[in-house]
Amino acid sequence: MRVCVVEGTATRSATAAPVLANARSSECGLTTSSSGRSPACFACLQPPLMANVSRHMEAVAHIPILRKTGSVLLAVGLLDIAVMIYCIVNSISYSSSFNIFAVVAGIFLLRGSLRAASIVRWFAMFMLVGFLALVLAWPFIQPVDLTLTQVRLSPFAAVISAAFMFGVLVLLYWLQRQLGEMPVQSARAAAGRKIRDMRVPAAAGVGLVVVLALFLSLLLGGESAAKAISIAQQQLGPAYRYHVSSLNIAKSNEGTSVTGLVTAWNDKEIRSVPVGWQE
Repeated sequence: MRVCVVEGTATRSATAAPVLANARSSECGLTTSSSGRSPACFACLQPPLMANVSRHMEAVAHIPILRKTGSVLLAVGLLDIAVMIYCIVNSISYSSSFNIFAVVAGIFLLRGSLRAASIVRWFAMFMLVGFLALVLAWPFIQPVDLTLTQVRLSPFAAVISAAFMFGVLVLLYWLQRQLGEMPVQSARAAAGRKIRDMRVPAAAGVGLVVVLALFLSLLLGGESAAKAISIAQQQLGPAYRYHVSSLNIAKSNEGTSVTGLVTAWNDKEIRSVPVGWQE
């Protein structure tokens, strides 16, 4: 009798456990299968909050990239404007392709403009490839001996110029790389904007340098350039080597006016000789 009581109690307890579990599940409106696994309908009952958060994060993932590139462009543009003003006040020759353009582009990028991102990336690739092509084509634009003489006689200026060019190339590469990241491209696609082929600005940059090199070779290798060198030789004599750095030909009712600048150099110095005549 004693053993039966224990067995009966154990039996009643074992029987009551699934009943209580089923009762608790019934209170929630859910039941579990005999295998102990959750039914497939549990996935349908999960709230869509996480999916909405994920979609929202994807939709705004490009904003930090645009703000970062915009901040850098704005800082570079303001610095460039400050340097330009300083050079103008002190009568120093200075030219740059950033200043106002960089400031305006930076402001639009800070505001999250995808159109500005596309334009900035296009011009960054165009200028990057164009500058690289210009470096390769420089021996055809200016004599190598003149370039080496400039480096030897003014090493500090040469280092500054090289560092400035390197910094510009790094900035352009960074801009086109950042604005070509997947979040930016995905945002453009979601907005229905066309994804630009970066081979087009790259080809345009190379083409511009090729056209410039051909134009300069024809202009500075013609009769007007030869006459400019002849005038400079009359002033300085045969102790220098000569290269026409610039030539301007203007036609009017009174005839043709030619002005130019001839660079004369030897192992000790480099001089600039202005020339001009009427035809």
